[in-house]
Amino acid sequence: MYTEQKFAQEQMERFGLQEKKALTAKRRELDKANQRVLEIDQLIQKSYEDMSKGLISEGRFATFSVSLENEQKQLKETIPALETELETTTDKDAALQHFIEQARKVTRLTELTPEIVHEFIERIVVSKPDKVDGKRYQRVDIHYNTIGLWTAPEPEELEKLFQEHLADQRKKTA
Repeated sequence: MYTEQKFAQEQMERFGLQEKKALTAKRRELDKANQRVLEIDQLIQKSYEDMSKGLISEGRFATFSVSLENEQKQLKETIPALETELETTTDKDAALQHFIEQARKVTRLTELTPEIVHEFIERIVVSKPDKVDGKRYQRVDIHYNTIGLWTAPEPEELEKLFQEHLADQRKKTA
């Protein structure tokens, strides 16, 4: 049987696969940018000290500091965008958790109300009908809020899950 736990696990895995690498890369990029901003401040300070000691010329210092300040300015413009992207990814995780919590409340519906449809469904796409062996088939894709298009497991997977459920039930009654 396709259970709530299986659904939640599947969606969390899907989220994890899609977002985990991107999230790690963005965090690493943000950390590097913040670290580089601090390094640039230290480099400018050190080069100023070197100039004041006569170790480098004023012209070299000016060229070097302008280059570093441009890099730092660019990093300071990039950092807020990276932070926003990280917040968005974190918000997606929270939205998925909220969706799963809401789904738990309505796992045994007796009727479909407009409120439930608006809470869970982003859009429904109905494809044109096809005739196969004289029978009419029509595909209906339901795009859910937060998780998008969800595809039910294939019949083989459903059978496997059903057999596992039966085995679990037998263990409980034995």
